[in-house]
Amino acid sequence: MTQSTMTKPSTSTSTYNPYSGVDSAEPKKTDTDAPTADSVPAEPIYKLVIDENVVEKISSLAAQKIDGIIDMKGNVLSRIQEGLGGDDKTKGVSADIVDDAGAKLDLDVILEYGKSAPQVFDEIKKVVGGDLKDMTGLSVVEMTVNVVDVMTPEEYASKNGSNTDDGQQDESNN
Repeated sequence: MTQSTMTKPSTSTSTYNPYSGVDSAEPKKTDTDAPTADSVPAEPIYKLVIDENVVEKISSLAAQKIDGIIDMKGNVLSRIQEGLGGDDKTKGVSADIVDDAGAKLDLDVILEYGKSAPQVFDEIKKVVGGDLKDMTGLSVVEMTVNVVDVMTPEEYASKNGSNTDDGQQDESNN
């Protein structure tokens, strides 16, 4: 199949100036000064650029919504940030945008004890892939989920120093 291009007829490439014969201070315009069909782009160029940090944040937040994932495993920097009262929204995810349509993801998750890792993995693929596609237009071309730990919710709460899972400690302080 051939692609056709439209060109202007030769009569329309010159610009008619009714005052061309009148002397004036302005120099005469020539055909080279007028825009031509070749010099003006047919359509503007639009680009949407998604940063890898955005992909990591979306993936981390999406994974944390999944039943069976206690938390995402962060690195030393995220532990320091959380120790200072901050929150690392990209914790546990490493992303690489491979082209305009795809991304590779590595997720480090802490699995809830008693949950099926293959079932949680299937849910991760569906939720993270869906959120990423909906929000950025990128498809997941490769995803590696590393289960780096397994914990009960109680073990996780005591390890992180928060006893808000049952509210009993808060009432005993009154």
